[in-house]
Amino acid sequence: MGSCRPTALKVGSGFDLTEALKELEALRDRLNDDKMAREVVAPTLLLIRAEKLGVNEETLRYLGAVISGAIDGDGYVSAAEGKVVLTGGELEIALLWAATLAAHGIKAEVRKVWSGDAVLGFQVIVSGDDAIKLASLYFLYGPPLLEGDERIINHKLAEAVKLGAEGLDIRWEGLRRTKKGHVAADLTISAAGVAVKYTVYLRDEIVLQFALSDRGRVELAASLLKLAGVSAEVTKVGGRDVWRIEVTTDKLAAGREELRKALAEIVKTARDNGWVDEKKARRWLEKLEKGVATWEGKKFSMRVVEGALEVRFSPTSRESLEEAAREFKAMGLEEGVHFTVRWGGERGSVYLLAEGVRRLKWVSERGEGEQRRRAAEFLKFLEEKARAKGGEVLRKLEALVEEGRSRGALRLVSLEKDGVKVLDVKTEEKDDKLYVTIRAEIDGAVEEYRLTFTREKDGTRRLQFYVRGEEAVARAVKLVEVLTGERPSVTEMPDGRTRIRGSERHIDALTRYEELRETIERWSNQ
Repeated sequence: MGSCRPTALKVGSGFDLTEALKELEALRDRLNDDKMAREVVAPTLLLIRAEKLGVNEETLRYLGAVISGAIDGDGYVSAAEGKVVLTGGELEIALLWAATLAAHGIKAEVRKVWSGDAVLGFQVIVSGDDAIKLASLYFLYGPPLLEGDERIINHKLAEAVKLGAEGLDIRWEGLRRTKKGHVAADLTISAAGVAVKYTVYLRDEIVLQFALSDRGRVELAASLLKLAGVSAEVTKVGGRDVWRIEVTTDKLAAGREELRKALAEIVKTARDNGWVDEKKARRWLEKLEKGVATWEGKKFSMRVVEGALEVRFSPTSRESLEEAAREFKAMGLEEGVHFTVRWGGERGSVYLLAEGVRRLKWVSERGEGEQRRRAAEFLKFLEEKARAKGGEVLRKLEALVEEGRSRGALRLVSLEKDGVKVLDVKTEEKDDKLYVTIRAEIDGAVEEYRLTFTREKDGTRRLQFYVRGEEAVARAVKLVEVLTGERPSVTEMPDGRTRIRGSERHIDALTRYEELRETIERWSNQ
């Protein structure tokens, strides 16, 4: 598509609505077209509502709900460029959307989209502070969640969170003691003309709560927290018709700096009043000032157990457990192969396996679209957390990442190194075994080897093949060393043959080659 060149029209909050509507009269004779009629109805109703009721939380809510359909279609959100764009084929529709946005106090510009000398369509472009406001409304009032927080898997919504967060306003007031002696304060988060007042309690932990019988309002409160960098689940309170969100210290400390700063001020004021123990306040302030590394509000632990890296998320609700599993799948990971999910009693665990870390690196560099983006972001989170821990945790993660990077990075056929030149490679899977046939020139002699990959009862993988003669053994060993970087084991057999055997390390090393990676991974995961 060619570059976009703007028309002369800019529509702002102070424009002449009557004059703009004159430009839309061409629509009247075209509304017999069902498609055109459908495209006109939504912005027209929004325009009428705004003109009749003015701009308030109710009209903004309707705008956010309807605009989400336009953005989810051919529109897009860019946090880097600071803009929200609607795309359509008709000038009149674009003008109508611009007028509708202006009636809600949002400036917009209509531009032609060119391809060479041809006009392909029109864009309604919202930039700057107006884009921040519109992105916030899109996220806050878009289609409701079906379960968990799958919306954030949508790349446009992820961009809206980043952009909308720039317009957050977070304030606190009303520090007090409750009748039960707890310390409490009111915290208000607002964005795009929408505000929610939460209650913050200082108990054994910092606790932020919001509860109402209106579930929609509680969902809105959870979405505002998401803009502030905090994930919160909406739960029902017992058998009552009341819905609640409750977030504690570590999740709050993972939020945006504006939120952490406001909470720190509450803690400091309570401490100075003598209402909070000095030691407890110091512990809270350390977390709030430094922040706690989480992923989408989830706190992962990383440690080395029996020489292996363990990455684990341990939620107390099935919803969080299932949400984490969905997010891993959205990164291109497969349950049982790259991660495992367990639930027992009152707590569950999601373990990211070593193979999962390798896969993340591969997807982050060679995957496509949303999977690639999400894998790269999660891997970046793991690397930052590992660097903070240092030592063995960092070394183990770096080793797995390097293994993932090397997978499929090399071509096997035509490889030339240390007197070895690979001429051809073929693979075959049969009866739970994998056969790899390699034809290569080694020190001037052309040989063909059929490597057999097998699994033992405990799941350990092996590869092996047989040769005869001292020179043949030397050439076979050299081939394996060049291809994998490790010397294989050599065993003389009673029938005069020599067995060349490779371990798990040799097999993993062969996944570096483009011709073998997918086949070896598929066979390994059966």
